[in-house]
Amino acid sequence: MQAEEWARKYDRALSEVKESIKYCRMFVTGFNTNIDGLRHVEGEEIERIVTEKNLEGEILSKLENPPREIRTLSDLLAGILFCAENGVGEEWFIRELEVFETIRSIFGYDRLRMGGQGGIMTNVLALLDLKVIPNVVALPQIQAEQFTTERGEILIPRRENGRIVFKNPLEAARESDKIFIHSIFEFDDRFCARVGGRTIRAPVDNRFIATYDDENVKVKVDPAFWEGTLTVIDRVGVAMLSGYHMLQSQYPDGSKPEDHIRNTIELIKSWRERNPELRIHTEIGFVADSGIRESILSTLTPHIDSIGLNEDELADNLYTLGQRDNLEEIRDMNAAQIYTGARRMMEKLGLKRVMVHSRDFSVCLLSSGYGVEPRDELYSVLFGSLLAATLAHTGNFPTVQEAESVLRSGELEISERALKEQENLASHLESEEGYPGKRFLEEGFTDAEPSMVFAPSNLTEPRATVGLGDTICSGSLAAEEALKRRKQRVA
Repeated sequence: MQAEEWARKYDRALSEVKESIKYCRMFVTGFNTNIDGLRHVEGEEIERIVTEKNLEGEILSKLENPPREIRTLSDLLAGILFCAENGVGEEWFIRELEVFETIRSIFGYDRLRMGGQGGIMTNVLALLDLKVIPNVVALPQIQAEQFTTERGEILIPRRENGRIVFKNPLEAARESDKIFIHSIFEFDDRFCARVGGRTIRAPVDNRFIATYDDENVKVKVDPAFWEGTLTVIDRVGVAMLSGYHMLQSQYPDGSKPEDHIRNTIELIKSWRERNPELRIHTEIGFVADSGIRESILSTLTPHIDSIGLNEDELADNLYTLGQRDNLEEIRDMNAAQIYTGARRMMEKLGLKRVMVHSRDFSVCLLSSGYGVEPRDELYSVLFGSLLAATLAHTGNFPTVQEAESVLRSGELEISERALKEQENLASHLESEEGYPGKRFLEEGFTDAEPSMVFAPSNLTEPRATVGLGDTICSGSLAAEEALKRRKQRVA
């Protein structure tokens, strides 16, 4: 399929979802919400700090053996340089408050924005004029101000006078709550730093996240959220869950990651009892510890329907599941291998839907039991992809109207890499599974079991790199709900 044909499909997808979005029911989001402190970094700046602090030797050693946690300034600098050189985005945890304060004093922030997958997905949904109930463990005034208030309806459960009430974020704020600011170091493809004779260049735009947070690391559920969602869960269409990537291998109180996962599963079970039709999606996120990855996959996935992850996370999780082949091809965004890997993960874990989102394209597999038709899924993923492209283009989470304006502007370009990968995937489907490659190229989806959709990305010179995956996933899930409910109304 050519770029012009995909542009028409994007236009049709936007039209269909725009007409249907009013039919959505409520959404629930959890579990991690924080503030992102965004900071753009240049190679020359990092090079200067490394030189001034005489850290060249430490940095070079850590680039060969990444610590994937931050106990010193050199750990942070190595993390930024590692992600820049390898074209990946990772999140490492800061272990000491003193180190966090040192990093903040050196870099500061360019601006603050809503952070955490749960928080980001909440704002994306609200800007679509939808009603959302988020889990917010800490809600000081500065955190409440990061929620969008101009569109939709964000409802924070609070227990008052012996009963649950729902308040807007500003009314629900508590000044005594902790402030959690996660540092997001963004770099573009012009990043270049010379460290100890080694030249480090960034092949693509990406980011490195340095996190100091002692609440969200437990995937903590606010008691009022637990109680409040149970009172309305029969009116909820989709629950979007995240934050499991923040789990730690050990905690000061002696608890284990499995303990915190099981706590959320108890809530999920209670939701299911009251609303068997509820669809539950989880964004996996980057998890450095293979043991924690195994705990998430074995403990959580039997209780959810759908997962979302990028190509690096897909490779990591397949490795944890015992697959050792073709992981580098997956990381290199080989669409055929991504499809094969996603299908293997789907079958191994018994999931109904697996969505893999990369810079250039998304691949989404779904079983017939998921209840969404392949064409509607394609429109849904295209809609979510457009929202993500608009975020990248403008630097802000978009409304439908803003996404439409950007689409019409002609400033977005269908990824050429994606068009080539669709052709390769078509050849794979025909040779390995006997599915007509020409039909897949024309339609952009298959109607096999499981079915699969392929959506090329619209690319732009990005003004934002954080939240793109959360935006495409929450946007596509909202679109699924919209198209499904519209059909039920018409039927």
